[in-house]
Amino acid sequence: MNGLLQIANEENIKIDFFPMKKVKALSIPRSIAINPNKINTNRELKEALAHELGHHMRNAFYTIHSSLETKKRQEERATRWAVQTLVLAEEIKKAFKKGYVELWQLADYFDVSEEFMADAIRVHRLKGKI
Repeated sequence: MNGLLQIANEENIKIDFFPMKKVKALSIPRSIAINPNKINTNRELKEALAHELGHHMRNAFYTIHSSLETKKRQEERATRWAVQTLVLAEEIKKAFKKGYVELWQLADYFDVSEEFMADAIRVHRLKGKI
């Protein structure tokens, strides 16, 4: 988590916490909003912050009027940055060698959700790294 906060600080990205009706988090250039009412664990906070930083680091922004294709593409760019930052391919290989092969085991090992771990495996497989 500290590494993510350091990246935000170095990139001059402001992080604010305030309630929103529908979303856990969102990004606009130079700002991230985290919804404290929808984030229940440190794990969720870490994943949300990594994803939102991914929008900044990959310039993966869109508007409410953007096409669904554009939104999906930008979300994927942010997700890829997040998983490549939190779950390195080499570390996944090491975990496999240690016997962690089930999704829930890997998620616990990397302290991420099973959904995030599934994305990490998918992204690293697509890149041919695992």
